[in-house]
Amino acid sequence: MTRVQRLAILLVLAGCVADPALESSDEQAATTAFANDKPAFDFFIAKGLTPVQAAGIVGNLDQESGVDPNSVQYGGGPGRGIAQWSVGGRWDTSSGDNVTAYASQQGMSRTSLTLQLEFIWFELTHIGYGYAQLTAATNVTDATLAFMDRYEICGTCASSQRIAYANAVLNAYGNDAVYSATYVSQSWPLASMALTIHCGESVPAQIVLKNTGGKAWNTETKLGTTVPRDRTSMFAGPDWLAPNRAAAISGTVAPGSDGTFKFSFTAPTGDACVPGTYHEHFGLVQEATTWFADSGGGPPDDQIEAQIAVVPADGTGSGSGYTGTGSDVGGGTDGASQSAGCAAAGGDASWLALLGIAFVRRRRHRC
Repeated sequence: MTRVQRLAILLVLAGCVADPALESSDEQAATTAFANDKPAFDFFIAKGLTPVQAAGIVGNLDQESGVDPNSVQYGGGPGRGIAQWSVGGRWDTSSGDNVTAYASQQGMSRTSLTLQLEFIWFELTHIGYGYAQLTAATNVTDATLAFMDRYEICGTCASSQRIAYANAVLNAYGNDAVYSATYVSQSWPLASMALTIHCGESVPAQIVLKNTGGKAWNTETKLGTTVPRDRTSMFAGPDWLAPNRAAAISGTVAPGSDGTFKFSFTAPTGDACVPGTYHEHFGLVQEATTWFADSGGGPPDDQIEAQIAVVPADGTGSGSGYTGTGSDVGGGTDGASQSAGCAAAGGDASWLALLGIAFVRRRRHRC
């Protein structure tokens, strides 16, 4: 007995499906429970959902039916299809909202996987069923629960199993759909140490990151200011693309390859230069598309950091007369700023080990 068959039988015993047979597929996924997980995940990605949101839906469909469009609820219950819509309701009779009528309008079989996926999208975007909550979700758990509570509206939901299925789907297929990076090296000290810059001085800087996502980087892949995002940096110099964009990739960086961002930290001059210690934060953004942290990848917004000690131009003073953070200095944006217009970021604990800069120092002091 295969792993897929064992998992399907467990679903039958749980009262979710009557027949473990799946819609035919030439290629069975090796790391998820059901053959139709990937086509379902790809469908919702193509509709514009993020990987975590698409995985949240598919995790629910795994629990409901094994993503089997021919599924009939175990024991002769009313549930039908991949989402187990009820006979006498959303399967065949609900006015303006049932699979049977929608299939007739589309000229397709109601047991078609594509038709049923399209019907889910129709219900989400035309009727509701938690679309706002789903599209606001930035992690797998929230996305799974939003779809479970507001679309499936199940009785005995087995939420932990749905979340486990969703995580498996994201782990198997998410990297194909995300922008992601991991740390390789940087020219300035790690954030536990300060980079000293004199007023008016410009210090060359570069950071090397590995493309660990499924999409190539290009000239629209940029190092942007964060904490908060699109913050105007007081250290932006003439080589910056904009006050909130330090640098961009030159050429193309394929998945698995390293990309280098080169720029300078330039301290202000005159009265604008206030000696003190500042914290600059950066994140990666695919311009006009997504921040990497929002696509299911990384780094998180607070993980690429530079601690900068600004001292007078003559070199006197310790720079201790003022302590601020990047969010306190130049906190707005101006007409030259650029924004991808995306939502708040998620996190990735692996960045703590790779970058070695953040929470240990920040728990000791906040300067």
